[in-house]
Amino acid sequence: MKKHIRILFAVLLIPDLSLLSQNSNTDSLKAALNSSKNDSAYIADALDLAWEYMYFNSDTAIVYANKGLQRSIDSDKGLEVVNSYNTLGVCYIVLGKYPQAISNLKKALGKGDLLLSREPDNKKYKRRVLAVYANIGNIYYYQAQYDMSIEYYLKSLKLAREIDYLGGVSVCISNIGAAYKDLLNYPKALEYLYEALDIAMDVGEKPAITQSLNNLGSIYFSIPDYDSAYYYFYKCLKINEAENFEHELINNYVNMGDVMRETNKVDSALFYYKKAINISSRLKSLDGLINCNYMIGQLYLKKKEFRKSQEYLNKSLELARETGTSRFIMLSNEKLAEVYLKTNNYKSAYEHFYESSKVRDSIFSAESDERIAEMETKYRTQEKEKKINFLNEKTKLQAENSRITKFVSGSIIVILLLVIAVVIISYRSFKNKQMAERRRLQQQNEHKILDISIETEYKERKRFAEDLHDGLGVLLSALKLYINEIEGADDAAERNKIIRQSNKMLDEAITNARNISNNIMPAALKNNGLEMALRSFADNINATSKIKIDIKATNIKTHYKNSIEMNLYRVLTEMINNTIKHASASEVQISFIQKPDKLFITYNDNGKGFDYEEVIKSKDKGMGLGNTLGRISSIGGKCTIKSKPGAGFFAGIELAV
Repeated sequence: MKKHIRILFAVLLIPDLSLLSQNSNTDSLKAALNSSKNDSAYIADALDLAWEYMYFNSDTAIVYANKGLQRSIDSDKGLEVVNSYNTLGVCYIVLGKYPQAISNLKKALGKGDLLLSREPDNKKYKRRVLAVYANIGNIYYYQAQYDMSIEYYLKSLKLAREIDYLGGVSVCISNIGAAYKDLLNYPKALEYLYEALDIAMDVGEKPAITQSLNNLGSIYFSIPDYDSAYYYFYKCLKINEAENFEHELINNYVNMGDVMRETNKVDSALFYYKKAINISSRLKSLDGLINCNYMIGQLYLKKKEFRKSQEYLNKSLELARETGTSRFIMLSNEKLAEVYLKTNNYKSAYEHFYESSKVRDSIFSAESDERIAEMETKYRTQEKEKKINFLNEKTKLQAENSRITKFVSGSIIVILLLVIAVVIISYRSFKNKQMAERRRLQQQNEHKILDISIETEYKERKRFAEDLHDGLGVLLSALKLYINEIEGADDAAERNKIIRQSNKMLDEAITNARNISNNIMPAALKNNGLEMALRSFADNINATSKIKIDIKATNIKTHYKNSIEMNLYRVLTEMINNTIKHASASEVQISFIQKPDKLFITYNDNGKGFDYEEVIKSKDKGMGLGNTLGRISSIGGKCTIKSKPGAGFFAGIELAV
């Protein structure tokens, strides 16, 4: 179940990730390299050849990258040095050799920082350095050091925004979303990934689009929502196949295989895994082979074909040891221990479990040691500076005579006391102001929620009164007139006619009363709960064939508190009505996910969207959205809304239940 998330790096440096086979293009590049007269042309041709060979013959790619590096160092071309070290780093990432990768990337970063210190506004330098930051972030991500990976992704994102490089912005945001996914913060991950997909679609960056689609699929796989996972993985697969992004297809086929495995479609799962293995073998992608063998081993373990499971898991373990991929050494040993345990080979089970535990401990202890060492270095540096300052002050004091020493000491004490007094008074004043501001904001927020509640209640009462007056009141008044006419009827036939008409009007009045009651508290909501009431509402709209509303629910309770059910029902039906009236959408997707103590709801349409920031600032046009946010806030929830012209509408609701 590992490696569903896909991280991009090369898109930040080169315009196209299409993986090329050795053809006339490589031949022409070799010819150009051999005939290159100046250093810049030679370096460019050498690095182009490295990228051409990278995904199907990484050893050859490293040779050409080193040629470019050596020439760039000899000719003292700073930007080309950064480019060459970065290219070498990516080659080692593809091979799964992370220590060599990070060594080269740190050298690239050192040279890049030096160039930027001389020319802080140079966009070419920033473009190269942001690629290096992203690639270092990728390595930390693969090593499960998510705090470090997010730190480097944010550095890369900052530079991408500074030079308005939207393709890089999309990739960085998507990578941050991937890290939050592995940290199990699904709402935040979805927020980042939908934003990344919007940007990628705007700029038409195919690798960035497929990355976001793949990462969205991986989140729904983890939830689990296998239908949605398949939807995003399949869309990603079609683009990768059309563009011939072979290296990306490895993960794509593995992900499709995992969905098939979890839905018990064993033959289809093996079909996708074998396709991934074939590409990995042809491209010499050790990382892909490790992943594929591990997943097939899991599949055979699930089928209880222990001999085959052992065979594939051992292949994964052997390659992981060769590349030093600690996480797969740990994971493959865990699964092998499970295989041996189920075949009653307790000695081998213990050995693999012990090795897995040892690697797990080493990962965490290495991280702890690194942080402790960092803190210790900072502490010693500070202590050293304090000691130097103290000795300097002591030397100065010894040079002064005793009278001046006493005078200075007394003055310092007085000044320190005054400073301390001023600081204490200022701090207390600041804290008082801070507390007053918090109280003011809290009261303002409470008043806002109260105003929205009163406004909503007033509208409901006004609508209720209008329904009673216009619908039920008119019918009852007319019914009274008919009843009065019964006494004055001349014959039985006329009386019967009046009675029949009265009964008809009475039935209509009962129907109106029932409809008014249903508007106050829908019967479906009261009897069947939130999910079924919303599905009933959606079915009525789907029957018109004008728009499709798809509702998915995971672990949803039948009933929640009345206030929660009523407010969520009103909010979601209002969103649906707004989509139908204003969005010109063809599809609405609503997802409910129940965790142990929280309910997550996402609402997404493919309509024309709107400028959310402008609308929410408008006092008139923003009232509907303000009511929505107020309803959610009144039941202790949080609502995140995102929309812009041409990009549909997204709302995420998080609520403690």
